[in-house]
Amino acid sequence: MADIAAAYDSHELTCVELTEMYLARIAAYEDGDTRLNAITTVNPDALRVAAQLDRERRRHGKRSPLHGIPVLLKDNVDTHDMATSNGSVILKDSVPPDDAFLARALRDRGALILGKASMGEFAGGSYNTIDGQVVNPYHAKRNTGGSSAGSGAAIAANLAVLAIGTDTSTSVRGPASFCGLVGLRPTTGLISRDGIAPKNLTFDTAGPMARTVTDTALLLSAVAGMDRADPLSVETYGAFPRALRRRAARGELDYTRYLRRRSLRRARLGVVTDFFGGDPEIDALAREAIDTMRALGAEIVDITLDPAFVDFYLTSGDENIRDIADYRFKADWETYLATLGRDVPRTVEEFVRIYETEVNASPLPVEDSVLDLLTTSLSTSTDAPEYRNLIDNVLPEATRLKLAMFDRYDLDAMVFPYESSFASPISNPVLSVDDPTYVPSSRPKPSTFGGYSSVGFPGIVVPMGFGSQGLPMTISLMGRPYSEGLLLGYAYDYEQESRLRAPSPHFPAL
Repeated sequence: MADIAAAYDSHELTCVELTEMYLARIAAYEDGDTRLNAITTVNPDALRVAAQLDRERRRHGKRSPLHGIPVLLKDNVDTHDMATSNGSVILKDSVPPDDAFLARALRDRGALILGKASMGEFAGGSYNTIDGQVVNPYHAKRNTGGSSAGSGAAIAANLAVLAIGTDTSTSVRGPASFCGLVGLRPTTGLISRDGIAPKNLTFDTAGPMARTVTDTALLLSAVAGMDRADPLSVETYGAFPRALRRRAARGELDYTRYLRRRSLRRARLGVVTDFFGGDPEIDALAREAIDTMRALGAEIVDITLDPAFVDFYLTSGDENIRDIADYRFKADWETYLATLGRDVPRTVEEFVRIYETEVNASPLPVEDSVLDLLTTSLSTSTDAPEYRNLIDNVLPEATRLKLAMFDRYDLDAMVFPYESSFASPISNPVLSVDDPTYVPSSRPKPSTFGGYSSVGFPGIVVPMGFGSQGLPMTISLMGRPYSEGLLLGYAYDYEQESRLRAPSPHFPAL
């Protein structure tokens, strides 16, 4: 973003010219012989909006650092001028009546919404019934992780500058890791969920995805802010100091102030050893990244999670937490549908019927996981005692246990490789790819470590290099709630020292 802004200021570049270049890359790499399937919708008014932003910059100056910066939104973020599909062919022509809070915030700051990024259907996986499979820009046989698959692939292939993803379990950090990007899951509620199609509102959050920590901080600054339309947003900002809460209410948060060299000096980081032992190449990259942090002045201590915690909250997290938390899905989804146009189905039952009778007879049938989510929600309820136990007891206990880990080891953050395997081979209802070079892992996954509690813990992933197959991977830093600034500072210090992100050789400049 800084390079682009400097080119704008020196009149070497206009927003129209930059938009034309991105549209050319999309035509070549999204619609040409090489199909990433990363973008579902290109904004048909992109060039008109770009020209308007150029005129405004010339006459009045820039609105913010995002003025004239092309951004992609995951296709579950409402936009009043483009369809929002949630990855479903049933909603491919559904245009919401207004913008989501974060979409409006981006427009207000002068960002150019270039289009909608393809996503895993109903925020799961990296395949959907509109575009099919999103392909990893670094390896044509591998997926991108889900469900912000298009956001990850598009930014890695330089089809836009920035992207917004959403993260319920892992859907910002996973695609960012598999595509060699920076991705941030903030404290749940830091970014309003208003106008975002729900997956599980107990854990849902949007998050920024970018090629650098600085751009990530600038994007977070633009979309974070208190929103009274989202009760969790009000609750989250209620925990902020009064002065910071006032700035949040005015949309004036600035996370770039945390981006300083030597941020890691005297930071105490706990290396979570439970997340090692999958692919030896990833372990080696992670140890090298941790050595770099140590050389930058961080105090490194190895920590081991309690086996009972790992078993209940991580290994069996879907069974003990996520499956029960999804009891709220039907009510939340139908509440969201009621905000859309009359030509959209209004009930889960209608979606199931259309999938089973129409979509499954098409060339792109729905994945079983989507139908399972929908059909299971027909027989579950938030009145169930196990749901009440989850909300009242299980999730608060998860928060208590995690905070106790930080206290026990006197940690500023925890650090670990975000994945213990590189991106897996493509597998979906219409295509399964065999790749014998893939190294699977049975190690516990840290993806749900942050979000699955009564308060979502923030986490950031930063590129830490490549494996022998040319696939990228990230190192992850997880902090206490509300510690986004601290994590961004640590990530920035490490990134500036290591500089291990590299573009895909398969998508060169035109």
